[in-house]
Amino acid sequence: MASYTVSCGGHITLLFSIWKDARLARSQGSRGAGFNVVDGVEATVRHMGTNEPDAPAELSQGSGLDGRPSKVEPGEIRLNIVSMQGTPIEHSEHFYIDLIEGLRNARLLNPADAFDIEVVLALPTSQGFGMSAAGLVAVARALHAHSRVGREDQYLRVAHRIERIHSGGLGDVLGIAAQGIELRLEPGAPGAGGKAVGFPSSQPIVLVWKPDEARHTSKYIDDPDWIRTISAAGEKAVRTLRLNEWNTDSWSDLMLQSRNFSQASGLLEEPERMSLNSAVLDALRGIGLHTRVFVRLCMLGVSVAVLPRRLDEPLRSEEITLIADALRALDFGVRETMISG
Repeated sequence: MASYTVSCGGHITLLFSIWKDARLARSQGSRGAGFNVVDGVEATVRHMGTNEPDAPAELSQGSGLDGRPSKVEPGEIRLNIVSMQGTPIEHSEHFYIDLIEGLRNARLLNPADAFDIEVVLALPTSQGFGMSAAGLVAVARALHAHSRVGREDQYLRVAHRIERIHSGGLGDVLGIAAQGIELRLEPGAPGAGGKAVGFPSSQPIVLVWKPDEARHTSKYIDDPDWIRTISAAGEKAVRTLRLNEWNTDSWSDLMLQSRNFSQASGLLEEPERMSLNSAVLDALRGIGLHTRVFVRLCMLGVSVAVLPRRLDEPLRSEEITLIADALRALDFGVRETMISG
């Protein structure tokens, strides 16, 4: 039984605008900016066999009636989705079933093949860490490793479409494809209109969230008032960021624009985010590290990222430990991770 394991890190959006009116889901998405992290999702795909008949229907060569081809049933799909606590996640199988059906319909996957799929998350869902996109991308890449049919961007295009159909995200799949610290210039799926640039910068960071709070993306991207305020702030930020070449020198601009976005969009004003942001800043002042870091909201969760002020002055391991310990003492969810790349 062939097995393929693929990891895909999470994706964190710092600022964005909403583009969801296109008729085709693959053309919807967002302009924006953010970064990818090492921790995310590990997907293991095991091929359990096929329902294809052992022998094709017989052809009579004109001497009689051809043999009638037997109907081939779709292969069984078994799914096991596991949270970061090691417990099963219920009611999320439809994401992956729809992904597989999309790949089958695109003739990238044999409908007769049966699979056992395990998806293990290293970060919480609905906290702005791009777990739905990371899961879809990890499974899609593992299935591509199995089938060896087509190009990776075809699989990512289907993953993006499934994200949009379920309002699970806007630009996470495109941001993952860009890698590192990314700027999304045009909305859409990779290879289908979506355009993004990225640069690598391996940086230790800390992710922080309120365990008893969560936000589904659809609360914001399906609300006309939020669409208006978020998109106005996001477009202004992207217009500024795209003026210059996107590289390590862009970090200070990204930090400034992400702060401006969180304020102008009104997202920072929501009480849960405001209290988390203030508590994290107070904790950092208490340990004397507030001048070494920026604290930025992770869109669209009740969560923040503690980031280095300068990419050429990464946070030291002892500083990361000090930050994480101080925030765990406040009963926040905390994950020490790295910006990927």
